[in-house]
Amino acid sequence: MNQKLQGTFLLALWVIAVFFLFRHTSLALDEGAAKALLLDWSIGDQVASSVVTLGLPDLRVLTWIPLGFLWPGQVIAAKVMTLVLFAHAIYLLYLWHIANKQEETALLACGLALIAPLTIQQIDQLNPGVMLFITMVYGAYLDRAYRSAPRLFGGNFFAQLLLILFATSLHPMGVAYGLAVLYGWYKESSLGKLHQRSFLVGSFIALLMGVLLRWGWREISFGLNPFPAAAGVFLGHPLDVVLNLKMALLGLIAILLAVLFLISERKVIVTNQLSLSLSLALVIGVVSSDYNWGFMVLMFILNVGFPWILKPREALLQYGFFVQRGWLWILLLIIGTTFLHTDRNQYYLSKGNVLSNQDQLIQTLSDDVDLIRKVSDENSVRAPKIRVASQWPARTMIACRCDVLPLPPVTAKPEQELALIKGITHIVFVPNENKNLGLTQNLSMLGDRIETVSLQPGGVILHVKQSDQK
Repeated sequence: MNQKLQGTFLLALWVIAVFFLFRHTSLALDEGAAKALLLDWSIGDQVASSVVTLGLPDLRVLTWIPLGFLWPGQVIAAKVMTLVLFAHAIYLLYLWHIANKQEETALLACGLALIAPLTIQQIDQLNPGVMLFITMVYGAYLDRAYRSAPRLFGGNFFAQLLLILFATSLHPMGVAYGLAVLYGWYKESSLGKLHQRSFLVGSFIALLMGVLLRWGWREISFGLNPFPAAAGVFLGHPLDVVLNLKMALLGLIAILLAVLFLISERKVIVTNQLSLSLSLALVIGVVSSDYNWGFMVLMFILNVGFPWILKPREALLQYGFFVQRGWLWILLLIIGTTFLHTDRNQYYLSKGNVLSNQDQLIQTLSDDVDLIRKVSDENSVRAPKIRVASQWPARTMIACRCDVLPLPPVTAKPEQELALIKGITHIVFVPNENKNLGLTQNLSMLGDRIETVSLQPGGVILHVKQSDQK
């Protein structure tokens, strides 16, 4: 068996192993992914859905649209598709490192990326960070293919422009890929001015369209504490984030490593598109500092930091192999063991259906809705119309299989809020978040028109009494 077949076989085994780590439920999903899936399912089943009221989804809606026709309602199909795409991206990443004469980095970076807890969680939750990384790898591959066989306005040309638009729709960090393409063609004109100008104009238009299309990135949280996300490099994404000393120290180590590699490899970074894309994403992603950014920190350390770590050091050559490489292998053993231990814990959490506080709140609502439908069926009466206003409308819609709308805006007077929630039977949100304080105050002043169904650490479920609405 040749080396290529061996690698393909091992990647296939990894895909199968990770599949069994997934949650096979409709919970613990990214809100943007849920919105894209709902739209695809609505198109595939040709069913009108309130998902159209949730705003424009990111362009993963195009990636998953075949799933809407083939497997509507199956979240696991999107997870498997993302898993296979990531496996292929790792294969291309390995070839990219080999082409750059980084054989050791190719093995270590790709291997650790495959077993990192944050990688598996990103795929399981369908987070945009993993799809953004896949886009960057594909973009680097297309860039190299185009430069080796340039054909203006050919498939590789428009594919790169489409990737810029796709990446920008996912996350603010997606702008980094477009900027990397612009910088690469601004500095490199060996293929002639016509190629250079075409890419500069086309990339700029695609980047601008992507930003305008997704202006605001509503599903993305901004201004988060960067330490928990950075600690995710080592610990993965915990169910509920609580900043403690361990998380702060590990987050600080990850951030310091990223800064060290940014400074040390600054001259190398600007010479290839993938390294530049990861570096710019690292900087731009600070505005969010969510776990998508944490995943990008992980990929940056593995693919940009490892070549620096593995450079031969003249001062260490005289002390033999153990001093040169032994410390690194010990460190890799510790990191690899930590990753696998966290992966095992994630498996038990998934199989035990242990949920985060937010997902537990959504699960409670889903159980209540199922109970209402069951009682109606047993009594042979028509089930009452259930319409929910949720802080996480797409995730809630998938879980409870009912009409869900976004939270109503805050009105000047509490009585005016009733007009906005007419027809709404339940409201699900986090009452003590800053952006929800006005709504919380208005609803609290409506008296017995609103009753609390469940108050949990993840938020509150309110029931709106229909008979009292005007």
